[in-house]
Amino acid sequence: EYDINKPCKLTGVVTKFDLTNPHSWIYIDVKDEKGNVVNWGFETAGPNSLYRRGYKKGMIAPGTTVTIQGYLAKDGSHTGNAHNVIFEDGKVIPLGSETNPG
Repeated sequence: EYDINKPCKLTGVVTKFDLTNPHSWIYIDVKDEKGNVVNWGFETAGPNSLYRRGYKKGMIAPGTTVTIQGYLAKDGSHTGNAHNVIFEDGKVIPLGSETNPG
């Protein structure tokens, strides 16, 4: 599903964060090189894993600017597997699932 040979680092504004099992999803609006806004979806670990890593409810709210580090989807879609979220103040929370993204 995801290609560990295609790392990415995208900055955008959170539009939605679905805390669901077995994996949660974070969606961000990212401006491309032409200034067009593209909505990206990143798969993350499930809620319990996120809480153990320092996530607190509401921490990644719509409107928050974040940088997502992860791996792009093999199919070339605007999706990926999130490894970390980095906040504007530099705080980092690991988001990745425990399994290999490939």
